[in-house]
Amino acid sequence: MNDAIKYIIEFLLHDNRDLVGTIGYTSDVQEFSKYKVVIIPSAFFNKEIYGQNKSLPTLPLKQLDGTPILYGDAKTERLNNTIIVNADIIASTYFLITRYEEFIHPNDNRDEHGRYIGKQSLPYMAGFIKRPIVDEYSNLLLKYLSAAGCDIKPTKSEIKNIYLTHDIDFLTHYRSLRGFLGGIKRNLFSPSKLCKVLKSTTKLENDPDFTYPWILEQDRKIENAKLIYFVKSVIKQDASDYPNYNLKGKDFTKIKNLLQKNNCKFGLHTSYFSGSNLAYIAKEKQKLEQSLNFEITFNRWHFLRALQPDDYQHLEQSGITDDFSLGYADVAGFRLGTARPVHWINPKTFEVGKLLLHPLSAMDCTFSNSNYMNLSENEAFEQIKDLLNEIKKYNGEVVLLWHNSIFTEDNYHKSLYIKIINKLERNI
Repeated sequence: MNDAIKYIIEFLLHDNRDLVGTIGYTSDVQEFSKYKVVIIPSAFFNKEIYGQNKSLPTLPLKQLDGTPILYGDAKTERLNNTIIVNADIIASTYFLITRYEEFIHPNDNRDEHGRYIGKQSLPYMAGFIKRPIVDEYSNLLLKYLSAAGCDIKPTKSEIKNIYLTHDIDFLTHYRSLRGFLGGIKRNLFSPSKLCKVLKSTTKLENDPDFTYPWILEQDRKIENAKLIYFVKSVIKQDASDYPNYNLKGKDFTKIKNLLQKNNCKFGLHTSYFSGSNLAYIAKEKQKLEQSLNFEITFNRWHFLRALQPDDYQHLEQSGITDDFSLGYADVAGFRLGTARPVHWINPKTFEVGKLLLHPLSAMDCTFSNSNYMNLSENEAFEQIKDLLNEIKKYNGEVVLLWHNSIFTEDNYHKSLYIKIINKLERNI
């Protein structure tokens, strides 16, 4: 647990990690004079409380300088030259970045896919889902250190990294046998649509899901953006993993070559099946690496099906270094309480892993699906702008997820995506 606490303090210090020794996490008055700032621990980490329902925060939350506090008292005081913070921002941060409430509720508040429901989460219920309050804790801590006489490097108000990511759930629409037969059946009495189905079989570029050139045209407008495509590598599939495309086929090879030519990276799109059968993660990763002929270190779960916080040990053990899954499917916001990438902490063992978690900023269907937020284009864009502004304020990173196939549907996503790209162009 000491390693986890030390890591959290370093994370909260942002670019001031050289000041880690000036912060104490203790209730021992005899120790206070050793530090510039002392954070008083709550009972959260006590053995008889941790892991129990009684360790969960109670609503309404207290506010410290306008920021919600999950544990401790919302007050500060000065003792000689030391500032005492009675709000336990260490435990509060730990709760959020470890998905602690999901750890406590392994079977509760889940949807039909086993995913934790964002609208039943503490961040949503407490009203701070759209605020990265862990980053607000950072600002509070730095403010107290400054008041105690420390020289502080200010947090930059700029977006640090931009990841424009795309999940290839459907490589093509009609060019597989299943897709072709389904297209014929659905469009048998629509000559114009039937013509599109037949035309798709003659040339890859005619397939409606071949939106990759258009996506690349948009994404390349953002200088220094990192472009990542997550590819399925299904071995044993659930019905939700269909269609399973051929990684050695001509269509995938042509698309792969196009993306590589444009400096895109690839990640593993771990299958729906592997979400609850974790031993298959390493097998799927190996299959994808053999197909691509290079190492894969990025991951995103299909359906964002990151079920339990400690499941991430299987990603780490398989050689994954970066995960881009952690947003709620049903509501946009800061699932981990931060706009910055954070190392995975195993809530069972308190170990700080090497795996880096990149908070998912926004996903296409979260905004448009009737069973999620069900927003209009203008409403969606306003929410995304607010999220981007929060990310910029705290020197965070943007992680967007728009599927290649969503740009072919009768919806607003082409127009919305262009607006988002234009917004990012102006913010850099």
